[in-house]
Amino acid sequence: MQKIGYNSLHTRITSCEWFPAKETLYLLNLNSMKNFVYEDLRQRSDVIRLKWRFGMLYGIIVGLSFATSTWGIDGYLLSQANAAYPWLKFIIGAIICMIAGGLTGWLVARLESGILAALIYLGVAFLFSWLTISLPFRIFPKVVGWLDPETGNLLNYIFYEENFNSRFVVAMIWVSIFITLVGILQIPLTEPAAFSTTFFGKIAPLLVCSVIMFISGTIVDNFNNEPLRLPVLEVNDTIQFAVDHQDEQVDRTRARAMHMSSLRTVKDVISQPRRLIVRSYDQWLGQINVLVRFGNTWVDCSVVYNQPSFCQYVDPPS
Repeated sequence: MQKIGYNSLHTRITSCEWFPAKETLYLLNLNSMKNFVYEDLRQRSDVIRLKWRFGMLYGIIVGLSFATSTWGIDGYLLSQANAAYPWLKFIIGAIICMIAGGLTGWLVARLESGILAALIYLGVAFLFSWLTISLPFRIFPKVVGWLDPETGNLLNYIFYEENFNSRFVVAMIWVSIFITLVGILQIPLTEPAAFSTTFFGKIAPLLVCSVIMFISGTIVDNFNNEPLRLPVLEVNDTIQFAVDHQDEQVDRTRARAMHMSSLRTVKDVISQPRRLIVRSYDQWLGQINVLVRFGNTWVDCSVVYNQPSFCQYVDPPS
């Protein structure tokens, strides 16, 4: 039998030749220490405040992205069509959505619960959906009346309960799907981002929620804003075409396609600077009346399913 000296035995023990589990135990202890340090870091007051601020920023971006896609694109297109107050809905909607989103993101960051996050964001979905109906049909005409009483007195916005309530339900369904996803993702996305040392790592959650809410807002815009926007764009295109071809012989087919006959009774004023705004609409948003101000002259243009029909002078409000 081989004799093993004391020094040889000590060398084998310390080199893990007889105890291979020693290195494994050491690694396990190291990982435990790292987890302990990470958990301790998460409970630091400055880190907690950082996560709250990041959660608030996340919610603000959620609100801003939704407002941009719902009313921002609408405002840009209207501004290119000589519309009056094209950015008003976006300004009002963005302020409300950013405040609501920021408070929601902050609250979710404090609670740190995925289930509560989904429920809280559902409440935000209700507010956003309500805004998609109330802002263009109720809030916008009232604010215009405050800013410009002369124009406001010519507007006739009626809130058709049955039709608009059904639009609210559809908007609520679409917004809820996307915003619940955003709410569930907030904690898993923002907490690692708060500890990230790279710029992309910090903005990645903001990009994700922006894309999701941009899709949601685009769907809502097509459903609620587009029926009011397209008539304004069509009337402006018709007027611009008529101005560009004054004193010219226009092909009948082309003239019919551009609905130039709708301007026959008001052709004397169309060359003046103009501003357009929706004046009234029917229950199904099929017939829209667009109010056009040429200088100091008011004209009402009727548009049936996005086709200008006829225009007539309107007496200015007394």
